Amino acid sequence: MMKRTLRIALTPFMLIARLMLGLAAFISSIASAVIGLAVGLFAVLSVIEVAIGYWQNGIAFMVLALLASPIGLPAVANFLLNRMDHILGFFEGLLCLESAVTWRRFV
Repeated sequence: MMKRTLRIALTPFMLIARLMLGLAAFISSIASAVIGLAVGLFAVLSVIEVAIGYWQNGIAFMVLALLASPIGLPAVANFLLNRMDHILGFFEGLLCLESAVTWRRFV
């Protein structure tokens, strides 16, 4: 009885957490597409800066391009979203495991 009330009480929070995770994944995918344009701009600017003799600025633009590229900050965001998905799945499994064990007992 206590497990059932706990499951009913935590269901809205788990639903809100899932919806927020989906929204964050959507925003991350859109932002990563927009950032792809910035990577091209930073790469072109770095080549121009090195060509005209300001190599320090060229290196700075290359570092910015690396951070904004798919192997930079978007990869970190994707990793964090995957970890959050696994954590939510773990808690959902804990909440639903009790009902699955009870169901098997009656079958």
